[in-house]
Amino acid sequence: MKRAGGPIFYAVILVLCLPLVSAKSTVSLENLVRLEDGDLGLEGAAISPNGEVVVAHGADSAIFLIDPEYPENNSRLQPQVDSILYDSSFHPGSRSALIVGEEGVVLRLLISNNSVERVGGTLEFGNTDLFAVSWNGDGSWAYVGGESGWIWRIRSIAEGELEAIPLEGRGESDVNGISCISGLRVCVISSSVDGIGIIDENHRISWIGAVGHPWVDVVCPSVSQASCVCVSTDLTIAVVSINQNNASRSTIFDNDIVQLQGVEGKVRGIVHQYEGRSLISVEPFGLIEHDLKERISFEWVGNSDAVNFSVQVSDERIASTWGNGAFDGWLITKEGTMVSFSIDQEEHGSGILGIWIGVVIIGGTALLLVSLLTSSSPKLSRIMAKWIGSEEEKKRAIREERMRTRKRKRA
Repeated sequence: MKRAGGPIFYAVILVLCLPLVSAKSTVSLENLVRLEDGDLGLEGAAISPNGEVVVAHGADSAIFLIDPEYPENNSRLQPQVDSILYDSSFHPGSRSALIVGEEGVVLRLLISNNSVERVGGTLEFGNTDLFAVSWNGDGSWAYVGGESGWIWRIRSIAEGELEAIPLEGRGESDVNGISCISGLRVCVISSSVDGIGIIDENHRISWIGAVGHPWVDVVCPSVSQASCVCVSTDLTIAVVSINQNNASRSTIFDNDIVQLQGVEGKVRGIVHQYEGRSLISVEPFGLIEHDLKERISFEWVGNSDAVNFSVQVSDERIASTWGNGAFDGWLITKEGTMVSFSIDQEEHGSGILGIWIGVVIIGGTALLLVSLLTSSSPKLSRIMAKWIGSEEEKKRAIREERMRTRKRKRA
């Protein structure tokens, strides 16, 4: 399906666009906290919906509870299992979280007493490695996905007992990510080979396309926008527009599947930061912001920024991030290092957060190359600002054009 947008989407166009600043990052890496000495082998982390606690997890069944604002306040839990724990998801009520891992392990974390119990294993899931878990919008069911395309819906039916029902219509490749839209019983699946799928309120799977990219993760970052963002290891981003009346008709428009240009490395995951903004983690060490509303990506932290902060940290892999608001938060690495970051609010608000990342629109037959802009062409800057800039940037571009027109008339 194509979105109306004029002939521009059917041509190859090289465009140089904003901003008028250098490539130096305006995101500052600041404080450093280590959970423990050595490489902890962390796979991910999740912050509770109420923002009060972060759970991190990984190799050797390690689980850490972390204060999101003061992460030096943390504690380690050691459940009676020996598995790699790949993913986690808090219940919408924030009182518990599910954590999944290799060979069918499903754990439930209770926040009230910081206890962990095993609620699923080989009986329900065989020896399937489970890579993804997400509660649906109302917390009635959680979805668990893993290797070979397996997806289950699960819920507790009694103390220590789990109801697990496999979904029909699954693919054949690994399910790497599942994310559900808050307030809706609709979820999005990212897979290695089968493309992107939708789970509707009746637990039916519909595959909507984007086959051919190794989709590694997905996030549904905004309550107000019924859209989700998928990322692949090959630096491709896809925005899924959810049809709230019929989820099976959800769409990835041609101009909503793009590949980042001028970025080195491999995408590892994507995490919600604030409202419609998400952070994409890249290996080697790097962070990219994706703005869902504006459909623009910015480089937040490059590997050179990490080297300037700490050579040792720059060699580590980012496992996850969490935000403490619109302009600050923490990242956590596979090795167990936590680093705080903050953003210059004035520069972010003015739309000059470093440099926009160029994209190639690869959906359908459209091919649009958007490259980085230097200050060499003010005219192109204004054109791009009016086309894809923020509301403030569009107004500023229009004012500048009017002023230039008045000057020409006076001359």
